[in-house]
Amino acid sequence: MSARERVADAVREGRLDGLAALAEADPRVLRHLLALAYRPEAEIRSAAGRAIAAASRRHPQLVQEMVRRLLWAMNDESGTHALTAPAVLRAIAEENPDLLLPLLSELLRLTADPGLHDNLVEVARLVAARDRGRATAAVATALGACAKGGKT
Repeated sequence: MSARERVADAVREGRLDGLAALAEADPRVLRHLLALAYRPEAEIRSAAGRAIAAASRRHPQLVQEMVRRLLWAMNDESGTHALTAPAVLRAIAEENPDLLLPLLSELLRLTADPGLHDNLVEVARLVAARDRGRATAAVATALGACAKGGKT
């Protein structure tokens, strides 16, 4: 059975908690989980995000590359404007915030987008809290600039 079929079966059978085990065991599952992160059903999107986050412990380079693609998708230039991407980033920030540290400046830049602002600010705060001070000052400065611009 292919990775795609295993993911589809888990979703169809309502075994959403099993997606994390699939992702940890087989990195090919990650691309199918990313597709699920764009589904209209909040429960499926959430399960996909948690599974990707869980896989970040075992497959950090693959998930970090996925995060780069999500950041690009949220960029105006991509034409995608992926409003569901912050939920995946939040799940990763909760599970493995160190993975997002190298991409923190890009996260902060994207907070200027009103549709992404609130969710990405929360992701940045989670990452900064884990960083124990190194990124906290940068996040505080950037968030302060956002607040001055009328966003909170």
